[in-house]
Amino acid sequence: MNGLIYFIILILSMISLYLSKKLLDKQGLKYEFILMSIISFILAFKHITISTIDLNANSITFVTMLTSLYLLLETTSKKEVKKVINLNFILLAFSSFILWLMTKYEISLIDSIGINIKNIFGDNYRMLIAYPITTTISNYLLIFMHQKIKPLYDNTFITLVTSFLLIGIIEGISFNIISYYSLLTNKNIIKIILSSYMIRLIISVI
Repeated sequence: MNGLIYFIILILSMISLYLSKKLLDKQGLKYEFILMSIISFILAFKHITISTIDLNANSITFVTMLTSLYLLLETTSKKEVKKVINLNFILLAFSSFILWLMTKYEISLIDSIGINIKNIFGDNYRMLIAYPITTTISNYLLIFMHQKIKPLYDNTFITLVTSFLLIGIIEGISFNIISYYSLLTNKNIIKIILSSYMIRLIISVI
């Protein structure tokens, strides 16, 4: 079942990216980037198992976010891209604050929604801090990689996949260590990092 849901998310993400670029061009890519970033933020709190592989549920949407940012770099100025990244960071930081705030209000005896929010976002408060920071670092790292690789290989496929080879492992290590250190065993953290990295790399190639 997880595999089917993951496949559906992959198809929807690809269609969303294509339509946003096709119908709205640069503006559509900005919307797509921010939308996928926020969706990835929510999915980051969920882990799924496909066959015997444990990975973060946001793997697909995270790659779609980076891809839309890369296409934006190809079609607009670096200064404009930085503005979008900064706006995205503000939105993520504000979302983190609101989610954290929602875990602090007094829960009534019949408020199951409030209990779920507290369990998900309150107990995983470190992810509320980690995601905006590590995602923004990854976004700026993509700009840096684009500047370095583009003059050498003027090919979208090579540049994007090569960039993700570095970005994926840096983001995976930093995000998972900040989020799960002392909560999960080191072995499980390493497994999540490697499995999510490999799945994201495969998706970026697709």
